[in-house]
Order: sequence, then structure tokens, then C-alpha cells
Amino acid sequence: MPAKMPLLLLMLIIGSTSLVLALTLSISSGLQLTLLIIAVLLNVTSSVSLMVIGAKRTRESLK
Repeated sequence: MPAKMPLLLLMLIIGSTSLVLALTLSISSGLQLTLLIIAVLLNVTSSVSLMVIGAKRTRESLK
């Protein structure tokens, strides 16, 4: 298991939690926008990185 995988999974969990909080709580629009931006950045970054790791592992297993 790559060393970065636990960090990427944690980023994905934090991003998903941030998204849920932004969409379900009645908070000020500034805080809601901040949570949404954090959610998008963390989710996109971790998802793409995990997909790259998965693609590399798949390529290695086919050799």
C-alpha cells in the first residue's frame, strides 16, 4: 500500500464531511461557501490521486 494512501483517504473523508455540513446546516453564506470550496478542493485532489495510484497498480499487475 502506497504511503500516501491513508492521507488521501483522510482528505476524501474530510472533503465529504465538509460537503455534507455545508449542504445540511443552516449557516451563513460565507461559511457555507468556504466549506464548499474546501470540499471541492479536497475531493477532487484526493479522488484524482487515488485514481492515479489505482491505474499504476493495475498496469503493474498486468505486466
